[in-house]
Amino acid sequence: MSYSVRMRVGELDLNVRQVGSGAPFLWAHGLLSSIEAEDALDILQWRHFPASLRLVRYDARGHGDSAPGAQAGWDALGQDMLSLATTLGESRFIAGGWSMGCASALHAALQAPARIDGLVLMLPPTLWEARVAQAARYRRAIALAQVMGPARFARLIASEAGAALPPWLLNAAPYLAARARHGMRQLGAPTLLTLYQGAARSDLPPRAALAALSAIPALIIGWTGDPVHPLESARELQRLLPRSSLFIAQNHDDVLSIPARLRAFVQATARRA
Repeated sequence: MSYSVRMRVGELDLNVRQVGSGAPFLWAHGLLSSIEAEDALDILQWRHFPASLRLVRYDARGHGDSAPGAQAGWDALGQDMLSLATTLGESRFIAGGWSMGCASALHAALQAPARIDGLVLMLPPTLWEARVAQAARYRRAIALAQVMGPARFARLIASEAGAALPPWLLNAAPYLAARARHGMRQLGAPTLLTLYQGAARSDLPPRAALAALSAIPALIIGWTGDPVHPLESARELQRLLPRSSLFIAQNHDDVLSIPARLRAFVQATARRA
């Protein structure tokens, strides 16, 4: 049975949902998303996750039903994941996430590699050199919000949520656009600006730092036609993580295969841990 609770994690008040028992798998969603938003989109089909594993999903600070937190970059979000695992009594776990959540999992692993049994890195965001341009886009969005007014800007972002998915995926599954918009309903205007400010100052440490993760198995998942989650990031992470494998979705059938690939990797990693 799945259940959600508000949980005190350090100075944060997070909405946490758990299901199953066994080896823990902590999952973090993407920027402006939430547990509810992921369930509305339903690309990962969490309802089919094996009950023999402990699936822990949570709304990041400022997202979903979690309380707002101070402006935070990916490094702080990585610490949030580690702190949540500690609060749950888990000394080691498999970490994963989508986009911002992928970066959160990587930062958690870099801060405490001995605690991470495996990594699932779904849609890695722009990194390193490419991050400069992406950060500039976030800063321009913040400036636009100041001109439009935060409330009007928040409505604009919510209305365009479906555009974050690749055109080929929306062509094959047009219903996903409405599902993406549904998941954005909870974001308030002040919180949205705080999240953009945190995203604008986020990145990974230099490439050499990832050598600390060389012994950790990783599954990297990317897809084509998405400039916010470029394949260059996914391929560079595969190059830097010697125990990683990369799957690139190029059509709707490939996307439909992602949940089973994710479950198989987590199950195999849990058996080896």
